[in-house]
Amino acid sequence: MDEKPVNFTTIASFLKLKPQTVYVWYREYLSGFPEAVASGVWGKDNFTGSDKRTKSVPVLKPENLGEEMAVDEKMIDEEFYTVLTNRQTGKIALLAETMQVADLSKLIDKMGEAKNVVKEVTLDLSPTYEKFAEQCFAGATLVAGKFHVVKHVVEAVQALRLRCKQEELSKIPTTKKERKEYEKATKLINGESRIEMLTRSRYVLFKREENWTASQQKRAALLFETFPQIKATYQLRQQIRNWLDKSNVGKYEWQIEKELIHWYDNAEQQKLPEVENLIRLIGSHEQKIMNYFLKGKTNAKAEAINSKIQRFITANYGVRDKDFFFYRLARYYS
Repeated sequence: MDEKPVNFTTIASFLKLKPQTVYVWYREYLSGFPEAVASGVWGKDNFTGSDKRTKSVPVLKPENLGEEMAVDEKMIDEEFYTVLTNRQTGKIALLAETMQVADLSKLIDKMGEAKNVVKEVTLDLSPTYEKFAEQCFAGATLVAGKFHVVKHVVEAVQALRLRCKQEELSKIPTTKKERKEYEKATKLINGESRIEMLTRSRYVLFKREENWTASQQKRAALLFETFPQIKATYQLRQQIRNWLDKSNVGKYEWQIEKELIHWYDNAEQQKLPEVENLIRLIGSHEQKIMNYFLKGKTNAKAEAINSKIQRFITANYGVRDKDFFFYRLARYYS
């Protein structure tokens, strides 16, 4: 139990005991949790937030800071936590129930001179975490996680699909007779209505073109023929994914920038609000996105830690005994 984040039901089943019995034994006599609480070691970094509530800081370990760090958010028990992870060791350096820059800065200051070793921070496109990294790790290179960039591009395609669907819904006549005539007139060659086509194309637009099945290829071809603006936006998504491919890491900056300018030119021609929002987003974070091509570093380690935490939550059927849950989490992942 001290080495792996297994659940008590599994251990109890092996020992032929009740899960609650194993849980109580471990919590009260084997884990060291009561002693940590009694001595004040556990919870010593908790603080009172601006809303006058006590904010939990399960992990604050300066020894886990390193040259390459990753920052991300994680919702645990309906509250958002900031997770700062060492990309080289995979260990959590900071886990705190806050996303406020002022709170995070105070917690990092507690780490003393250890924070000066950080040379690179990967993060999402959140202005909050950008400001946090700039304030706390002066001189560190900020790198936007490419998966977050792609996620925003994919969301733009899906937003356009949903807008097209709403426009089609607004065209449906109100009377039953007119509605039947309209449905007959607008039915596609595969027997679906335009609305059905847009609804059933959701997963097709999530996937890369080369990963489509034969049936998905046919659906995509009909979708793009019917809604050319979706095709154009999907192609922009493909261009960004190709641009962010690891094969481009290490290229001269002018080569990378030239390809991005070409993407901007194609995007501006679409005159679509979803694409215009995307242009502004990428433009405002351009330098952080470009920094990816220096070494090819991503925010994958932060995403991996988030996944491990989620699996731990699932294995333990949620977060019931919150303090003890975080005590165990801190021991396993920091």
